[in-house]
Amino acid sequence: MGDRIRGKKGEYKLLQVKLDNHSNPIDDLAHNVAVIEKELQTQQDTQKRLYQEQREKQRLLDKLEAQRQAHQELQGKYASKIILQSGIPGICGLVAQLGRVNPTYQLALEIAAGGRLGHIVVEDDSVAANGIRLLNQKQAGRATFLPLNKISPSSLSLSPSLEDSNGFIDYAVNLVECDHCYIRIFSYVFGNTVIFSTLQLARQNLGKYRIVTLEGELLETSGAITGGYVGHRSSLRFGRTETAESKEVTALKTRLNHIEEILICCNQTISNLSQKLKELSQQLAETSQNYREQKLQCEQIGKEIKTLTRQLEAARSQFIQNQEKLAYAKARLEVLSQELSGGEKQLQQIRQTLADLEGSQTSQKWQKIQGKIKNQEQNLQIIDEKLREAENNLNNFELHKQSLQGKIQSAQERVGEYQQEQIKRQEQIKHIHHRIFILSGEIVQNQTQIKEFERGLEKDKKIRNSIEGKLRADLLNQQKLEWELQKLQEGQQKFQEELTVVQEQMVVLTAELPSNLLEVPDEADLESLQKELRVLSKRLQTMEPVNMLALEQYDHTQKRLEGLSEKLETLEGERTELLLRIENFTTLRQRAFKEAFDAVNENFKSIFAILSDGDGYLQLDNSEDPFRGGLNLVAHPKGKPVRRLVSMSGGEKSLTALSFIFALQRYRPSPFYAFDEVDMFLDGANVERLAKMIKQQAQQAQFIVVSLRRPMIESAERTIGVTQARGTNTQVLGIRLQTNSNSA
Repeated sequence: MGDRIRGKKGEYKLLQVKLDNHSNPIDDLAHNVAVIEKELQTQQDTQKRLYQEQREKQRLLDKLEAQRQAHQELQGKYASKIILQSGIPGICGLVAQLGRVNPTYQLALEIAAGGRLGHIVVEDDSVAANGIRLLNQKQAGRATFLPLNKISPSSLSLSPSLEDSNGFIDYAVNLVECDHCYIRIFSYVFGNTVIFSTLQLARQNLGKYRIVTLEGELLETSGAITGGYVGHRSSLRFGRTETAESKEVTALKTRLNHIEEILICCNQTISNLSQKLKELSQQLAETSQNYREQKLQCEQIGKEIKTLTRQLEAARSQFIQNQEKLAYAKARLEVLSQELSGGEKQLQQIRQTLADLEGSQTSQKWQKIQGKIKNQEQNLQIIDEKLREAENNLNNFELHKQSLQGKIQSAQERVGEYQQEQIKRQEQIKHIHHRIFILSGEIVQNQTQIKEFERGLEKDKKIRNSIEGKLRADLLNQQKLEWELQKLQEGQQKFQEELTVVQEQMVVLTAELPSNLLEVPDEADLESLQKELRVLSKRLQTMEPVNMLALEQYDHTQKRLEGLSEKLETLEGERTELLLRIENFTTLRQRAFKEAFDAVNENFKSIFAILSDGDGYLQLDNSEDPFRGGLNLVAHPKGKPVRRLVSMSGGEKSLTALSFIFALQRYRPSPFYAFDEVDMFLDGANVERLAKMIKQQAQQAQFIVVSLRRPMIESAERTIGVTQARGTNTQVLGIRLQTNSNSA
């Protein structure tokens, strides 16, 4: 048994070492789990706050976009937008999209074109008719179409005197770069409008030509002059047709983009933290389970060691007792051995005496008496057995009587319970009958509603049948259109084959032509060729000087762009992480403020109720974002209406401000406070309340109060009097008070 105990103790020590080694990892895992749970909660709060902010800003942006769309409808831009997005073949675009201008002349040319920049250029008048039909169907407003096959350009008559005029630049149409097919469009848009440098020089030709200056002044042939500040001109400009967004819309879109990026990063972080938390929790559970199993095993081994130790001690004690008994038995055996020899001699003497008695007459009489005694004992034994049987019967009767009495009593109790239960059942039956009556009325109402719903359902079925009939008709029309489309596609395929054959023939014929032929555009005249020559010359001038190292510089710039793009991606990722951290800090800051505000608000309510017998609370201007608003103290003194701090009297302000100070002090106490005549505007009762409050708060901090009011002075623990002596000096005096407070 000793070897077994030693083996158990060795196993116990090993398990204790394992338990000690497991305790530290469990603490570390529990700490890591707590840290990750806290970080995960912060991320989830940030996510929730950002989703709420995203919904609010998206609603605001939708509202602004709706207002912007309504404004566009009023200006007629909505119709152009519908046409451009309709996908009607043959639409070339807006006039503003089809031309390119030098930034120097952009303002002047946009003023000269005016509203015609928003006109829609189409290939022919049939496209214009389709667009007008679409606008009528969608009730999207009106628009002006410029078909290329019908538009009539204005003829330019360049006067030598105009070219020699000071400040003259050129006709407006010559300053626009566009494709050759759109020259007539811009000729129609600008007409004979000329561009001058300044208003002073343009006034010399006022009434002769339609003139626009570089600063945006417009001089009509009628003599009218238009000019002034052009900061808020039309949003239709060369190269841009969309309305410029306001700063508010831009800021909202920027913030929504930031929120979207932060939410992506936040969701990824939450996913990673959740996965990490799951793994750590599983690891912690497994480690804790192993720790509990080993601890249980260690406790079991400890119990076994204690049991074995007790058994060993009992065996040792039993062994000692057995040794003592053995010694006593050996001593007793020696004594009995000595007495045995003497006893044997006495036994022989007794046997001899017994033999002598059996041979005498006295022995026979004694035997008869012994027989009578045995008979009497047998009779007495029979009587005792009958007496015991009678007593047993009596006891059985008593027990049966008691059991019957108990059954009678329990039966009476059950009868009472049954009667009470019968009363309850009767009440339940009444309640059920009442409920059945109510449900019957509801069933009648529901049946009436079901009939109404059935009538409505029949109407809906009729409508559905009519819609299904229209749908079948539309499907038949669609099939007919698909068949026609298939026929047209087959015809188009034949024309394509014929076109391929013609193109092959043209290639053969072109190869036979001489190589020095010049391309002559259709319907070309000298004036259009000169105009195109001027446009191309200006383009060549803008392209000068030509850089011969452009390709090499392009490769170098492309490599540098790739490196900068990689750096930009890294910086964008870091920027998103920093934005997420900022949002997390904002969440933590709001959480800390909310906790402090709630605690201070509760303290303010209780303290203000004590000081003024009223009720008050703290109110935030913006509860959703408290850092963008202020804090109001709302108080309701006893017997007076609810007031804000700015509309209170001096005494009410003092009580409210002191309540706020004490609320802050209770939330985060300071070691020292100094009050200078804070009870000056209070009456006697309020001064007593304030003195009790200060005395109560003085258990947590030290208060030095300057006061002239007797209740405040009498409640002080130490009182120092200061008075003005002769001259300008002050003197400290001892004060004798009737109270038990100490004075100095």
